[in-house]
Amino acid sequence: MPFAFWNLENLFDAEDDPDNEGDDEYLPANEWTQERYALKVRHLAEAIDALDVDVLGVCEVENRRTLEDLVSHAAIAARGYQIAHLDSPDLRGIDLALLVASPLGITGEPVLHPIDLGEGVRPTRGVLEVQLQIQSRPLTVLVNHWPSRYGGREVSAPRREMAATVVRALVDERMRTAAQDGREAEVLIMGDFNDDPFDASVHEVLGAVRERRTVAHPNNLLTQNDKQTTPRLYNPTWSLFAESDHGTYYYWNDWTWNVFDQIIVSPGLLDGQGLDYVEGSVRAHAPDFLRDTEKNAQRPARFRKFRGTWEEGYSDHFAIRGELSWN
Repeated sequence: MPFAFWNLENLFDAEDDPDNEGDDEYLPANEWTQERYALKVRHLAEAIDALDVDVLGVCEVENRRTLEDLVSHAAIAARGYQIAHLDSPDLRGIDLALLVASPLGITGEPVLHPIDLGEGVRPTRGVLEVQLQIQSRPLTVLVNHWPSRYGGREVSAPRREMAATVVRALVDERMRTAAQDGREAEVLIMGDFNDDPFDASVHEVLGAVRERRTVAHPNNLLTQNDKQTTPRLYNPTWSLFAESDHGTYYYWNDWTWNVFDQIIVSPGLLDGQGLDYVEGSVRAHAPDFLRDTEKNAQRPARFRKFRGTWEEGYSDHFAIRGELSWN
């Protein structure tokens, strides 16, 4: 089962939402016209068709309408993507969603778990939890878009660590519930973490490590405060660092690649029973047509106004893609 996550870079419609000040930049008065919005949707739909996945997590979408416009586009309408989406408290008005192709099924209602960053800190997206049924096997998907590095990496790091704490607690709870039923929880975590795999939020707080054999080991336990507590998680996204043009995001401020978009799996997706992560399947989806061939042949072709000129590409991120198998 192929799956992916993609930051769609500000998929806003061209209509003013009086309850969302965050959409003011994306209105006809600022040259964000219905025609330009339609072009953005077409580009994304064509790219998603090439991505060719059954399950797709996305972020930076304004509302459900933009998602409906996207999945109904002729390029991907035949896939029958179902939408799992909830409005987030983010002040920019950007949300998370999970698109699930027919005939795979969403079970129950999605849940948006809040991330409390403390008093006086602007609210952020939550963690979107969606339950799927894959060949009678339950799969929990957690879609993330952690707080940005606004203000600097070190200053903003505690916010992402708070987000990691929320995700870790969710994973632990799903593991406990599954254990009561005599099974391993199968949890798929995806998102734009605004941190790399080696940063503390991902590696230490969430407990996502690069060594599969460590996570798959029967005695896999994460040590915190000199106490062995919960199982480590496996982060196969580390493999992107072995590539010459590695990364999913090319940061304009210092012109370096980052692997902010990641896929992380629980031990239950490594045990050879039911659903399993396919080793070596994770990669950045970066075909030539998604790259900026004019300014930088490697970075993602963005869709935005830059120094007075519109760049009408796709997104400033590449998607991250992987596969699950059935045993």
